[in-house]
Amino acid sequence: MFIAAACLALLPVVASAQTSTIAGTVRDTSGAVLPGVTVEAASPALIEKVRSATTDGAGQYKIIQLRPGTYTVTYTLPGFQVVKRENVELTSDFTATINADMKVGAVEETITVSAESPVVDTQSITTRTVMTRDVLDTIPTGRNIQAVGIMIPGTALSIGGGNTLSRDVGGSGQLQQSPLNYKGSNDSVQTIEGMRLNNLEGTGQYSGVYWNEASFQEFSYVTGADSAEMGQGGIRINMIPKDGGNTFRGSSYGNFTRGPWQASNLRSNLVGDLQYNPGNSLTNVGAVEKIWDFSTSVGGPIAKEKAWFTLTYRHFGTNQTVADAYVNANPPSVPGVFAKYVPDKTKPGVNDGYVWSVAPRVTVQASAKDKLSTYFDDQRKYRPHWGLSGTQPDPEASGYEVTPTSFVSVTKWTRTQNNRLLYDAGLAVYDQEYTEIYQPSVTGSDKFVWDPALIAKSTVYAFVDSATGLTTNAWNNPADHFSKLFTESASVSYVTGSHAMKFGAAVTQGRRRTLAQWTGDISALTFNNGASTSVTERIGTEARENIKADTGIFGQDRWTIKRATINAGVRFDWYIGETGEGDLLAGRFYAGKHFGKCADGVNNPAAGCVGRVQNWKDISPRLGISYDVFGNGKTAVKTSIARYVNGDVNTTTGQNNPVGTVPTQSTYNWNDLDKNNSIFNLDGSVQSTELTAGAATNANFGKGVVTTVQDPATLVGWGVRPYNWEYAGSVQHELLPRVSVNGGYYRRWYGNQTTLQNRALNADGSSFDGPFCITTPSDALVPASGKQLCGLYDLKSAFVGRVDNFRTFASNFGGISTVIQGFDVSTVARFSRGTYFQAGINAQKINTDSCNAPAVGTTLVVAGGAVSQVGNPEKIFCKQTFPYRPDVKIVGYTTIPFDVQISGTYQLTQGPNLLAQWTATNAALTAAGSTLGRALVSTTKAINIIEPGSIYGDYLNQLDLRASRRFKMNRTTFRVDADLYNVFNSNWVFRVNNAFSQAATSQWLKPVDVLQGRFFKIGGQFSF
Repeated sequence: MFIAAACLALLPVVASAQTSTIAGTVRDTSGAVLPGVTVEAASPALIEKVRSATTDGAGQYKIIQLRPGTYTVTYTLPGFQVVKRENVELTSDFTATINADMKVGAVEETITVSAESPVVDTQSITTRTVMTRDVLDTIPTGRNIQAVGIMIPGTALSIGGGNTLSRDVGGSGQLQQSPLNYKGSNDSVQTIEGMRLNNLEGTGQYSGVYWNEASFQEFSYVTGADSAEMGQGGIRINMIPKDGGNTFRGSSYGNFTRGPWQASNLRSNLVGDLQYNPGNSLTNVGAVEKIWDFSTSVGGPIAKEKAWFTLTYRHFGTNQTVADAYVNANPPSVPGVFAKYVPDKTKPGVNDGYVWSVAPRVTVQASAKDKLSTYFDDQRKYRPHWGLSGTQPDPEASGYEVTPTSFVSVTKWTRTQNNRLLYDAGLAVYDQEYTEIYQPSVTGSDKFVWDPALIAKSTVYAFVDSATGLTTNAWNNPADHFSKLFTESASVSYVTGSHAMKFGAAVTQGRRRTLAQWTGDISALTFNNGASTSVTERIGTEARENIKADTGIFGQDRWTIKRATINAGVRFDWYIGETGEGDLLAGRFYAGKHFGKCADGVNNPAAGCVGRVQNWKDISPRLGISYDVFGNGKTAVKTSIARYVNGDVNTTTGQNNPVGTVPTQSTYNWNDLDKNNSIFNLDGSVQSTELTAGAATNANFGKGVVTTVQDPATLVGWGVRPYNWEYAGSVQHELLPRVSVNGGYYRRWYGNQTTLQNRALNADGSSFDGPFCITTPSDALVPASGKQLCGLYDLKSAFVGRVDNFRTFASNFGGISTVIQGFDVSTVARFSRGTYFQAGINAQKINTDSCNAPAVGTTLVVAGGAVSQVGNPEKIFCKQTFPYRPDVKIVGYTTIPFDVQISGTYQLTQGPNLLAQWTATNAALTAAGSTLGRALVSTTKAINIIEPGSIYGDYLNQLDLRASRRFKMNRTTFRVDADLYNVFNSNWVFRVNNAFSQAATSQWLKPVDVLQGRFFKIGGQFSF
């Protein structure tokens, strides 16, 4: 058994990183409040050993910005006996209410009070779930923030890089960390010590970095009523690094599994629709070849009570086959000539790769008042078959992902001026390059670097079959991504017994650079059941977008008045985004063009120059009240309302970059007249006589003409940035010592959604013919099978290729409504002697209404989980409801005789929303009784024939278990783990092929992603 790599050490938490507090009221035995009491909180977790405060005129005190740990709280006042409260356990983002009663007597007399640590936070309104080091080390999960965070009711996963949805089972998905989303919001913020760290893709929800889990002490998931320090809502994952200490400590951890330790979960239920294709079923499922995760760490004093360090190394990886992915047994004999994908069932495709990481940490107590700390993580990732899936089953059509550069650093300074005044400042740096490179069979080179010359001369192209939804032969999204992010922050806190005020600011700058280029400047040759339908031509690009300044200035106060605590704050967000110099690359269809800086500094795509895009200014209030119902710290009623800005790192700047506003792709109808399955002449040129314009053709392609502009009213001004409001109400109660229960309701709604209007078409919809009707295909799995579907439209031939897109507020056309609401019930129990239990259920509903969007438009901003169905000018399924569905999560562990520990996790989660996206040909529409009266302007029309939110797949029912045996000898502990993941051997399908087809090769509803089958894993930890 191999065992290596994990760690028990790292860093004290900084002001903005921690919101942990010890607070309370001190009285004498008559019940009168006592001002002037000195309160000290001491813990080995503090490099400064002790923090203190003094009670105010109301007898109240607060000691803020404490790091997690076990504390002793001491109360001293001349003429009274000293009171000492021991073993107060403090987790991050928690306010522990510790009250004290003092008796008259000599100061030399000490009364030690024994009581359980508080489990109800009666002062803070923030909703958070903390996974401590004990929990992280004990429960059977993958060792990453997504696999742990998914155990919070209401969390789900979003599509990640490479169009991958990764559901981690015991580390099976650790190489593709799909971002968490929470309660309908896609905003997901990842921080270390409160400092944001993410790459500049999407809206900022991707980390890019694969966090060194062994270097952290706690994960804190803030899921509601976040403080004014944060601009976005959704979910915030704050990672708390370990701290060294005054003694040397270290640990090594490892786990491992291999193929023979796995059970197959390939069963007869893994089928799609069988009406048109009786063989539409999986022939294999993902099988583990090996999974490993090793880490080792050491930490201790550089100088006792002055400087601490830790150093953590981690190496982990996964090799596993992918469901329904195989080597192509029928590769094209001539490059560029279509050959139907034929899977070689003896050679399954393998998703393989690994990550290594080195993370040092140093903390210095520079003076009695000043503390400095720095954390650094340098890592590399290698993934040879990125994006391999059931819809991209050909290993040669996957991307090769490497990260030549990937590191983060966080440096913080904290000064405790006195027991009322605290300062802190920080600097965070994120620097990463990651590539999506073609396979060597495509470029002819095994050097895994971005090489434009090799891409340009390659004659191997991506094939797409719209009847099956499969992409084969070559990767369809090649790119080289660069992200650099710099964040500076500073704050000051002023604390009295009744007030905890904090004022601060943070400024983020970022630079993104993206290179995109396709072989032969063609990204897809598309067929329908083997018949040619379209060709997508591309122009390569080099685009730059910058966050010139993402500034947040905030002020907040936590004011306790008797039993009530008011949490009030306000935040000013000022976001300035800009485009950088970029290029349209010279190629087959374009001579190339450079975009320089605009003379006035303002981005102007029409003038072909770059500069400032957004200048957003927002005021976001936050208000909440927490009420200690009985005054004993055991029952709290909480309510809050807060405004958040939507996440945006470079989405809007990317949409307005001249590189992107000029059409860089165009899709043409393709009629393979010579029946050679190729669009190319013998000399490699395109057979233009086989191409005709269609609905997706852009007449301005290759001309350098700007076809997309944005309404300046959406880019500059106060309150024009997309935003959301969140209301929450909850009750929290201590049922028993160390046992709490919580119930709550939430509601989130959105504003400032935008829409894209094509002004080259008539706004009244007269550029389209229709409405027309069809009879939906006969299929037992289609609810409206054989019924009339009306309200369809098709673009008139006179308007083909006309594009003049205008992005503006949807409210200009009646607006778009997106509302998410739901309920939570949960309980947490932390018993002594090694027993922990956490369970909860969430149910939420999403309503969207885009019926008032422009008649000719496409909705761009929709709540997470909703499926946009706005048409041009179709209004089919424009109003959608995704009903309440339960999400149950349970985590727990306990110790039984002989020092054996049993732990487990359980999940009950809804299946995927099932759709039927039919790419109907002219012949199919004629057979369906189309009343259009003519052929389509394109060779096909996309129609969804199942209402979104109406049909779902089966529920997940997953149980993971671990049994551990510990052996102790003095300061040395050795633990052996035996894990069994997916105990029920569930073959839950969490993504299906939604491409409906009547062809004999139909893949509709065929499982794409299936839960990893049951497997056994061994592991262990050695610590001293």
